[in-house]
Amino acid sequence: MEINGSRLQKDLTALADLARTEGGINRLTYSDAFWRSCDFVEQKMREAGMTVRRNALGNVVGTLPGKGPRKIVMGSHIDSVPNGGMFDGCLGVMAAIEAVHTLREQGLQLEHSVDVAAWAEEEGVVISGLMGSLAYCGLPLRPVQLEKMGQYGVTEADVAACRAEGPLDYSLELHIEQGGILDAEGDDIGVVSAIIAQKRYQMEIDGCANHAGTTPMYLRDDALVKAAKLIVRCSELAPQVDPNMVITVGHIEVTPNAMNVVPGRVRFTLELRAAEEASIQAAYEQIMEEFGAEIVSTQLIQQERAYRMDPTVMEAISDAAASLGLRSRVMPSGAGHDTMSLAQVTRPGMIFVPSVGGISHSPEERTAWKDVENGANVLLQALLRLDGLGV
Repeated sequence: MEINGSRLQKDLTALADLARTEGGINRLTYSDAFWRSCDFVEQKMREAGMTVRRNALGNVVGTLPGKGPRKIVMGSHIDSVPNGGMFDGCLGVMAAIEAVHTLREQGLQLEHSVDVAAWAEEEGVVISGLMGSLAYCGLPLRPVQLEKMGQYGVTEADVAACRAEGPLDYSLELHIEQGGILDAEGDDIGVVSAIIAQKRYQMEIDGCANHAGTTPMYLRDDALVKAAKLIVRCSELAPQVDPNMVITVGHIEVTPNAMNVVPGRVRFTLELRAAEEASIQAAYEQIMEEFGAEIVSTQLIQQERAYRMDPTVMEAISDAAASLGLRSRVMPSGAGHDTMSLAQVTRPGMIFVPSVGGISHSPEERTAWKDVENGANVLLQALLRLDGLGV
């Protein structure tokens, strides 16, 4: 049993066209393009034989009844970053709809009921990330979400109405890798082991602002030079601590930021991500040991723990890929996903397919249609395997 690849390609393209602009895909949550896309997703769910519920929060959830009330949920998001690509999130939604459509065409009723979800505001561009999946899982929203959602006509009653009905046994999310490992290594499928932990700090390094023409190099106390040494050291340190760790300085403010003044202060973000939280702590401690005397302030501004995928779901995904003759590898996810919410209430799993060149969050984002079809077939086969396992 295989999905209809041409139908999935047609539906993904049609969904993209609803938000396509000269700069890329622009489907920010609560925009006109977002609501048009929600209508399209609802239509496709109904065509696949599902009943649909949605409200002002922006979640669209289709349900295919099974023989019992226990559920398996599949899905992702359709909101985009500004000038994004057509596969990020949308692949997981439309492939899940296609998997259900295939089940209906084959006349199969599963033991589990199946929810297919398009969760709102995963990207966090408008309010804050993962809002729709948190509401679906019955998890508390963040204070910033509660504060801002009223501006878009969303009430606490809307949030409460999003909660999943019935016990959730498993979750599956198909997603493009958003990195270049699968593409570079020639693998077809990524079996996600964990969504990695992260900590983000804001740091400041002081120097002495001075005249750039009259201050010789040996008398300078240049804050930017100090910061540059730290940045270079981080690129060396990350693989030394953990081969799968990444450290990024992504935002820098230089004071006074003038062409003819030696920089007197640098403020920057330092982000550490790794599957093992101990690796993050070890790298941070090493940075502070080497540069602590020059760092005049440090503040933890964001942190997220690691979310482990369920071994049973990972095995179902691996077996599904093998049954289709596809080459898979176990790998962590360096990006956050709605599965972070699902991991708190059920047994989660994620499937990756290659991103050409590792490009995502860009109009240049691309995944080969054969890989799209492969991912959807693995999703379908993993669903069937999990349904056969029961609780």
